[in-house]
Amino acid sequence: MSANEMFLVDDDLFFRVASDVLIKRGIPELDIVQFENGLEAYQALVERVENLESLPKLLFLDLNMPIMSGWEFLEELKGVSSTICEQIQIYIVSSSIAPEDVNLFETYDFVNGYISKPLNLQDLEKVNETLSLIGDV
Repeated sequence: MSANEMFLVDDDLFFRVASDVLIKRGIPELDIVQFENGLEAYQALVERVENLESLPKLLFLDLNMPIMSGWEFLEELKGVSSTICEQIQIYIVSSSIAPEDVNLFETYDFVNGYISKPLNLQDLEKVNETLSLIGDV
């Protein structure tokens, strides 16, 4: 496990593959772990906390996914120890431009931002500014 790890949570394989390439180009210090749905990512976070393992520095979360949506994931995080939320920069990355989605994320004080798909280098540059990583985009 890397100290500079990120979780990429999205059910769209094409988006995950394209984002992986872009993120490695923009923030090469990050090791990316991919998840197809919120439940897989949530279980991985809880397991790491229980095993006293390091948490990822960054998490990109899609909203509309099967099994556990991004909203359900965020609700689950609200119910657990603040340890997870305090240690991870969480960004919603979604194709939804619905005002209710864009505004609803603000009700989660532990979510750092909302990025509209497609992900681009300018988005990564802004995210990188909030991380304590060495290197520039």
